[in-house]
Order: sequence, then C-alpha cells, then structure tokens
Amino acid sequence: MEDLSHWPLVVGVYREEATLQAYQAQLDSWQAWFAREQSFALLRVYATPGSLAHPEGSAAAGKSWLAQNRPLLQRWVIGMATVILPPQDYARLKNMQVEKAFGVPGGVFASVEEAIVWLQREVFEPAGMQVPIGAADVAA
Repeated sequence: MEDLSHWPLVVGVYREEATLQAYQAQLDSWQAWFAREQSFALLRVYATPGSLAHPEGSAAAGKSWLAQNRPLLQRWVIGMATVILPPQDYARLKNMQVEKAFGVPGGVFASVEEAIVWLQREVFEPAGMQVPIGAADVAA
C-alpha cells in the first residue's frame, strides 16, 4: 500500500510476493492520484526479491495501462525514484531506463538515501520545493 501522507511524494514500500491482484490494485491507485490533478513524485522501494516478481498477466496489464495512461503519467508525474534493496536484483535492474520506459524523469537506486538525494536535486529543488521525507521516515 502506498503512503500519501507526504504528498506530493507518494511512498510505496513493497515486501510481499507480487500478485496480479495487488498489481491491478496498484494500477487503480494511479487513477486516484491522477484524479487529484496535482503534480507528484514517487519513491518506490522494493525490499524483497518476491516484491519484484512479475505475476502471470501483469506484463499485458501493465502494457495496456501504460498505453492508455501515458499522457496522464507525463502530465502529473514529476519524477520516479525506484529503490531495489536486494543486491542481486539491484545489479540486474540498475541500468533500467526509467525515462525511456515511462516518459518521466527517474532512476534506480540501491538505497533510500540515494533516492531521496536524487529526488531533492533533480525533482523537488528545480520546482522550488523540499522532499517532504527523510530516509529514516521510510520503513524499508
């Protein structure tokens, strides 16, 4: 479940094994965020190998959702920081091109601290804002 208490930063910490139902619920959450019609950034923390799993059907659902929602994503999302805590998974995913995949500024990081520094420097500071959270506030 994502934490909206730091809006305009949405914080999601994922530990559980990914399921298609959870993935669909996450996509549904995006619709509610877009409905706010306010710019926001994301800090997504994948804490376990299982949280990174791609359940059967998720690739097709994600591709369809992205095709339909890319304009909203590009309109409202000002940055996306993805933290991959399992070292073996970070090594595999660290070169993912977030901007190419989603059309918004983003990066993949090995720690919450690195992600928050990037969010401040690349996303919040240029907008004249401060990241509304510290690494200690994220229960990874």
